[in-house]
Amino acid sequence: MKKNHPLASVVAIALTLLCVLPFLYVFGKGLIGPGGFTLDYYYQVFLAQSQYLLRFWKSLLLSLCIAAGQLLVSILAGYGFAKCRFPGKNVLFFLLMVMMIMPLQVTLVPNYLMLSEMGLLDTYYALALPAIFVSLGTFIMTQSFKAVPNSIIDAAKLDGCNTWNVIWRIAIPVSKSGLVCTMLLSFLDGWNMVEQPIVYLKNFAKYPISVALALVPPEDPTVQLVCCILVVLPPLFLFSFFNRELVEGIALGGEK
Repeated sequence: MKKNHPLASVVAIALTLLCVLPFLYVFGKGLIGPGGFTLDYYYQVFLAQSQYLLRFWKSLLLSLCIAAGQLLVSILAGYGFAKCRFPGKNVLFFLLMVMMIMPLQVTLVPNYLMLSEMGLLDTYYALALPAIFVSLGTFIMTQSFKAVPNSIIDAAKLDGCNTWNVIWRIAIPVSKSGLVCTMLLSFLDGWNMVEQPIVYLKNFAKYPISVALALVPPEDPTVQLVCCILVVLPPLFLFSFFNRELVEGIALGGEK
């Protein structure tokens, strides 16, 4: 068995501490009050003050809807690019990759104009619809479905399975890592969105917690630090349980 170099272990520990220490500082700061140890700050944010919890649950529901919608679109489009033949497929896939590397700021104005024409500005649809049709999920699922052997799909079709049955009963179970990776990344994009709510929404009451927390800080800065703990919980929970699938999905997406 190959042993790790001591220097590599030291560097890994140092980098881990750099990532963890700010979180530990914020967590510990919320446990210290004027009189010493206290849970009052966490009680205010997690139980007492509904303004934080309402935004939290609204943001969570919005992010879950975005993740579910993007996952459905990515499954259907990814299977089409991976296993179907149609005119212009290579050109469309090239355009998909161009859209994938295009900065978000480039698409804000076109999306704003389209949403305005559709009458969807200042609604949650303005946040959800552009986020659902993001090309990264389609790219990941395309690479995942390409790894499914064609022989299995051909055998299923010979047994009488149509395209829908092949997708739901064969392609999806085999591509679990790609599905989880797409779900996590889409959820994280929805959870951390900042520019879109500021541009598409006028009513401050509809702002997700990622924006509202920065625009209206509470009188006590310690309460805001505890709110940061509240905001980081969903991504931390998902990445803790699905980190292996995430790494496998990203690695598979990077294969050519």
